[in-house]
Amino acid sequence: MLGFGEQTAALFYFLKGFYYFAKVRTIPVQSIIVKTYSDNLYNPAENGSFNQVVYFEANHISTVVVDPNNNQVLQLTIFTAADTNFLNLSYDDLKSIEALKADLAHKFKDRKVLISSANTTLVPESLLNVVETDAYYALNQKIMPQSQILYCKMHVQQTAAIFNVRNELLKLIRFNMPMVDVYHSSLLFIKAVEAQAFDNSASKLHLHLHSGYFELLNLDQQIKFYNTFTFETETEIVYYLLAAAEQLQIAHGCDVVLYGNSTHITELNSLLSKYVRSVQYGIKPKSFTYPISFKQFGEHQFFIESAALLCE
Repeated sequence: MLGFGEQTAALFYFLKGFYYFAKVRTIPVQSIIVKTYSDNLYNPAENGSFNQVVYFEANHISTVVVDPNNNQVLQLTIFTAADTNFLNLSYDDLKSIEALKADLAHKFKDRKVLISSANTTLVPESLLNVVETDAYYALNQKIMPQSQILYCKMHVQQTAAIFNVRNELLKLIRFNMPMVDVYHSSLLFIKAVEAQAFDNSASKLHLHLHSGYFELLNLDQQIKFYNTFTFETETEIVYYLLAAAEQLQIAHGCDVVLYGNSTHITELNSLLSKYVRSVQYGIKPKSFTYPISFKQFGEHQFFIESAALLCE
């Protein structure tokens, strides 16, 4: 448990008891909406000099083209479809997304894949036994049927992630990107927060709101607390956050930083403001440059995609 302390570890296991696991089901892809935000000077003919990060989450898929030599995000493409959980789609449904297939057909200098889901457990790198990853994951999480347990490292906090991915999605990844490294986005979230070097970090809880789950992080030079929680109402989010704040002994001076694309994030901001000292929206990493078109969405939105240059 990352040495978070006995009390924090106890909270981790206590709150895990409240998890629920949605049944795996195939959802037919309806009309795919594709939005692209590009730098005016981006030239796809130069893709051989750039890297691409491909990101899979329940409510969207995205691809990010980055220029590591100039610390620049060149293009963000987002694929969405109403009432569709991309993580639960069959391989046939996934490969039928023609715009995504065309995007994945491009050749880049390097490519990485990120998976965002609640199905992950963090462990110290020193304790990671690649032979026992399934058994370790099963201690805290339910393994989905027809799935695989993966693990990854990202040079952050000497921490590794063990995570569960359905075979249907892995089939798409391996058929289109055979040698690509697959990561869990939790490590990039931690790395991006760490890179911003927040003042008074001990009192801050970083809350990344996703579709159906959220991440909660307290990072003060080292990880003091990290967990994922599924939820159905904003009230549940407040309950979990206050329980974590109490365990970390920051309940009377807790500052919350919000990230995420959910349309409910404004409501969550208002609700949390009644219970914590302050709530603010996160901002994307300032050490990189972005297309001007990124101003079309909030600083706290597509936070992981904005941090794609840190994915190494």
